[in-house]
Amino acid sequence: MNPEGLQIATPTDTTIVLTRTFNAPRRLVWEAMTVPARMRRWMLPPPGWTMTVCECEARAGGALKLAWKSDDADPVMTLQGVFTDVVMHERMVHTEEMALGNGQVLGSLVETHEFSEQGGITAMRITQVYNSKEERDGALASGMDEGMEAGFKQLEALVTLPA
Repeated sequence: MNPEGLQIATPTDTTIVLTRTFNAPRRLVWEAMTVPARMRRWMLPPPGWTMTVCECEARAGGALKLAWKSDDADPVMTLQGVFTDVVMHERMVHTEEMALGNGQVLGSLVETHEFSEQGGITAMRITQVYNSKEERDGALASGMDEGMEAGFKQLEALVTLPA
């Protein structure tokens, strides 16, 4: 397995599959994605935004809550969900709803994260299943790939072990 940047596939009209590898053990990648203090260090908001809420209880029934503010709105955007399945260091599934600060829902989906490790390299696969093709296409058109990869580069710097 060689580390590589974010790869995106659209196997169905309502699905996005994101894959990425990290030059780090799976345990460290998991912690970076589930421990709020670590999440804040790599989840980069758009310019001019600040993360104001970062809660993550990676257990079945646990909540995921994120919020950002800008000079114009507090919050400018929120993301909320509930974990439905968690196998520590291997898999987590959660619902997700993104909304503008005024309450307008941008999209609802179910997101599955799967992690595997080989030779100290962690492969991550995120499968997002949206309620409609329009929501999926809106996510793709939003520039999510560039934002996610920028964050994942920060995550990799956070978890990479010295050679």
